[in-house]
Amino acid sequence: MLKWTKIAVAGLFFVASTAMAAGSKIAVVDMERALFQSDGAKASFKQVEDQFGDDLGKIKQLEKEMMESQEKLQKDGAIMSDEEQRKIRNNIKEQQSEFKFFAGKLQQAEQQWRQQFFRANLPRLQDILKTLIEAEKVDIVLNGQAVIHVVPDLDLTKKLLNKLNEASAAK
Repeated sequence: MLKWTKIAVAGLFFVASTAMAAGSKIAVVDMERALFQSDGAKASFKQVEDQFGDDLGKIKQLEKEMMESQEKLQKDGAIMSDEEQRKIRNNIKEQQSEFKFFAGKLQQAEQQWRQQFFRANLPRLQDILKTLIEAEKVDIVLNGQAVIHVVPDLDLTKKLLNKLNEASAAK
């Protein structure tokens, strides 16, 4: 892992130093962050949340019940019989299993939504980014997720987010 990190940093340094020597303008953009923070993404995800609202409610209820059971076990455990303690512990285990099931289901739904939303919006995102690159007269664009530090003036992510929101509002 460390070897690949060193190679990536060396590669970025090489690209940056070559570009600097040639007088090129370098910028950074995190396309995923811009897309998923956009108003369109928020509205789309709200629909997913509405679709899985029952599961979210079930998770919150299970979490509350588990906390109450654990508190009861801690508070009254010394005066409970072994049978009562075992019953509460078994109940907590069942609730944890159910919680993991619903949480996994929601996590999978969110991952599917993210993939579908990104694929569906990628052409529009690329078009807007291309226009922004031309307007800013940028020669090289680096992935913002791979960059450790960037001067805010060279980060196009916020500008891309604004353009995405403007395009969504125009629809």
